Amino acid sequence: MAVTLLSPSVADVLQRSPESNPTLGECYVMAQPKMRVRDILVNSSVANDRNGVLELGIVMKTHTLNPKTTRVYYELIAPDSTKVLDGYKDLTLDMRREDTIRIMQVVPRSLMWSAEHPNLYTLIVKTRYEGRINEYIPFKVGCRTATAGEGRLIVNGEPVELRVKELAADPQVGELDTLKNLGYNTLRLQSGQVSRMLLNRCDSLGFYVIDQLPIDTSRAGLSRKQGGNPSNDPQWLDAYLDRAEQHYHAVKSHPSVVAFSLARESANGINLYESYLRLKELEPNRPVIYTESGGEWNSDKLDL
Repeated sequence: MAVTLLSPSVADVLQRSPESNPTLGECYVMAQPKMRVRDILVNSSVANDRNGVLELGIVMKTHTLNPKTTRVYYELIAPDSTKVLDGYKDLTLDMRREDTIRIMQVVPRSLMWSAEHPNLYTLIVKTRYEGRINEYIPFKVGCRTATAGEGRLIVNGEPVELRVKELAADPQVGELDTLKNLGYNTLRLQSGQVSRMLLNRCDSLGFYVIDQLPIDTSRAGLSRKQGGNPSNDPQWLDAYLDRAEQHYHAVKSHPSVVAFSLARESANGINLYESYLRLKELEPNRPVIYTESGGEWNSDKLDL
């Protein structure tokens, strides 16, 4: 498949693309059954006994009006390849509806995910219709919590010391291994297309990642007046919210992504205020920072 960029996007002002022929990043085409796995949700918490609680949701959606029944199988495999949970549920949906199968598993504290101990479970989801397997989805998950408190990153209820390295969104081969050997445990990604391969590698190697949302309006200057930076222009609000929400859903399940950077050199204003609030609606605890907020409220306190 070839994609040709005929002219700059209308939204080009929201991103810094100095290249004369910017790439579109990873593209693929896929086909799913009429009743399909739409999403896999991951939520982690720490119980009173300090063990982890892993909550998983398999979101099923049908694209047909008539009732259709699909059997959904699930298996959860621990980091040592031990199967800790398996089962199935028959789900009947119609009228283009969706429903969620919820799974909960207690995770020993020693098997929770952190940069020092990047333990990953494997969730395997299979769907069967009329005796035939339609989908087979292996999905890596890590049980960890991440929040900010008194300027520090709190992982699994404990403050952690961050050794930060700013890194391009497309690092060179072997660069992550080198940084790990040098003692870095936190990557602050620069603006750019972040590949799933990079985040998968951060999950397995053990890096805390501060992920940059694709908003960089530095070419528009810092003025908040009419005709200035689009961050304070309500006409761009939907575009800002769409970028924030779509990027969140693309990376939300990676345990390595412990915080989001709201934008880069993009002044401040109503659109970034609302983008901050939208991310907090989607997930209240994960920190959202914005270095150029100038001390305004749309940046959680996190010392880097």
